[in-house]
Order: sequence, then structure tokens, then C-alpha cells
Amino acid sequence: MINRGKDLYDELRSRVDKLKEEGSPEKKYWDVWKLGCVLKARQHDVRKLYNDTSREFVEKYREQLIDMKEHVLENIDSYVEQTIRVMRETNNFKVYYADTNEDAQKFFMEELGDSKVIYKSKSNEAKDIGIIDILRKNEITIKETDLGDVLVQLFDYKLPSFQIGPGAHFLIEDIVARIKEVHGVEIKPKPSAIVDFYRRTYRKELLNEVKISLTSANAISAEEGTIVLGENEGNISLLTRATEKHIVVCGISKIVPTILDAVLVAKTQTRINNVPFAYINLISRPSCTSDIRGINVLGMYGAKEVVVILVDDWRKSALNKNIIYRDFLRCINCGSCNYICTASRAFGNIFASKYGWGPTAIIRDYIHNGVESAVKDGLFLCTGCENCFHWCPVSINLGEIMKSIKKEATKAGLCPPLLKKYQKKILNDKNPF
Repeated sequence: MINRGKDLYDELRSRVDKLKEEGSPEKKYWDVWKLGCVLKARQHDVRKLYNDTSREFVEKYREQLIDMKEHVLENIDSYVEQTIRVMRETNNFKVYYADTNEDAQKFFMEELGDSKVIYKSKSNEAKDIGIIDILRKNEITIKETDLGDVLVQLFDYKLPSFQIGPGAHFLIEDIVARIKEVHGVEIKPKPSAIVDFYRRTYRKELLNEVKISLTSANAISAEEGTIVLGENEGNISLLTRATEKHIVVCGISKIVPTILDAVLVAKTQTRINNVPFAYINLISRPSCTSDIRGINVLGMYGAKEVVVILVDDWRKSALNKNIIYRDFLRCINCGSCNYICTASRAFGNIFASKYGWGPTAIIRDYIHNGVESAVKDGLFLCTGCENCFHWCPVSINLGEIMKSIKKEATKAGLCPPLLKKYQKKILNDKNPF
């Protein structure tokens, strides 16, 4: 295992070295990301849309969010039961409860049926639960609708991208050239021209050809059984309305007590990222009408069917056994910890996994694939600075979780060789120097 640790270190080092190569995909991404972090840090102190800064908003509601999330986690069984009952009996949703990711994938494929195409909005939950993997395995065409993800597909970009802005690193000139290469259309090298191209072409498809759509949820309220989804582009509004069947897949940790709590989660996500949602969607049942003699009929202009797959997998186990990543269940998936993460700033999308990038993506990889996968992702690049802890709107100490995983990796002989030397020096000489 000692050699395995060295092998993993050498593999990671070779990837880090690509950050020094001018023109490499890693270097291009890193350059854009560093600039983005600086701009984001400045934006959080600019009062141009609200009476308070983003940080003031987060601090105002931090304890309320923490208490609310902890209350749900401590009573998770009753909240799951309430959510399922209200969704089924009041909202006419079709609801599955999946004990494992494999169960969730099975339910999803059953609902997909014979369809070979699915339209989706970006969803970290779909990656976490393995839906994306099972779609690819079954050769189902995945039609991304968030423009960032559409651009990632356009370039067939394989490296991890930032969850909030997956296509922000592509140069305008390169996007225009790629559109000409793939679609045979020449457009001006302007962001507005690129947006106009997709609005004129892809929007028609979204309005007329979507049979089954996939989203996750920003939050789900137990009291009303309502799905809350925030967005900027309008793609989620189209996907959840102009479709026959809307499938929602998410972990049970997305459940909150009331619709007011759910909207607070969505509001916190948008404020801490300083990217105001253009829409917050509240979905409480399939489309319906009672205009024919007062008889309620499902499936008017919007979705005929809403299917919800609630997934446990690792979540209750983490709670009941107080596993090291237990506090990770409070995460509201705002993704903003990456802006101030020392390792993310220093290494860009080298510090990442197939679930996204940054510490949350590495922790997800550890949960699903074990400690060696976390080491491959760059676990030991984390400095333990705890910037994430002080920034997080629900005070999750990701640095402490990463430290616990590092301890496990070290015991397994997977730490970098230099750390092994320091360990021996400390044990033998009581001094690392």
C-alpha cells in the first residue's frame, strides 16, 4: 500500500503539472477560475440589488437555517413519511422511496420506459444518485438545457466543471467557432448572439418535443409536498411545464418543514452566489383543470405526471452512526464554498471528482467509492484552512471532514510520500523538522 500511495501521488502530480502548460485545458480553466473567484469576492460587498450585502443576509439567517436543517435530520423518518403522504394523497404525485441508489436507478428506468431521450437541467443529485451513469450505460440520449451544460456538451468537455457555471471558462470566440463547426451557422462573437442562437433554435425543441424531463430540487417542503426549483434561464420552467412527465430525483436531506423554509433555502442559495434567480418554481401537483362541470382532470397544458424519487442510500446511515460526514447532510448545495477554498483557487478543476469539483465533490466520491477515490481527486491538496467552515451558510466544517478522510487514507498507506516521512519524524523524534 505504501507504493500505492506513491503511485497516486505521482498521478496527481502529473495532473497538477498541466496547470503550468500554456494552452492545456487545465490551465485555461484555472486562469478563468482564479479571476472568477476575485470578482465573486468583490461582488459580495456590493449593495446594488438589495439593502444588505450577501454576507449580511447569510449571517442574518444562518442560525435559523442550521436549526431548521438539524430539526429535520433529527426527525427524518417522520418528515419523509409526511412528505410522501402529502405528495401522494393531496398532490397526485407518484412517489418512490429508494433505500439505495441502485433502487433509485431501477425506479427511474422503469419510469423512463421505452424513451431513448431525456431532457434535464443541471443536477448534482442526479450525479450523486448515479442517474447520469445509468443513462449513459443504457445509451439514453441526455439533452442538457442549462446553457453552461449545453456548451460542455458542444465541446465534449471531459474535465470537471464548476457546478454553478459549468461553461463559464469557454472563450466567446471558441464558442462561435464550435457552433459553426457543429451546426454550420455563423454568428457574431458576442454573448447576446450566442444566447439568441440557442433561443431561436433549441427553445422550439424544448417547447414541442420534451416527453420526459429530469430535475432535482432546491428543496422540498414536507407540509405542502411542494417542490421548489430556482433558475435564471427559464429552462426549468419549460422542462417542468412543456413535458408529458416530469421526474424529480433527490436525496431525503432536501426535505424541509414548510414552504417558507424551502423558499429561504432557495433565497440563500441565490444570495450567497450573488446571482439572483429569475424564477423560483413551486410545483405542488401535475397540471389540471376543473373547468368541465367541476370535475378535476389531470394533464391540461403542463405536465400530465409528476414522479418523485426520494433517495436515502447513505444519508440515514450517516445520521444513525454519526459518520464523519454526518454534518454534510446540512449542505444546501449552493456551491459557493469553492470561491474561498484555498485548494480550489490553487488547483482549479484538478481538485475535483466526477460529482463536480471542490471539497463537496471529493466527499461525495469518498462516500460512494471509498478513500482511494478521494485521494485520486486531490484529497491531500486540501490545506485544512477551514475557510469553507467560516463561509458556509449552514456552518459545515468541510475541512474537518476532509481531515478525517486524510487520517483514514494515511492509515491505509495512501498518503503522499513526503507526509509519510513527516509522520515518521514526528513519531521517532517528536518533531517534524
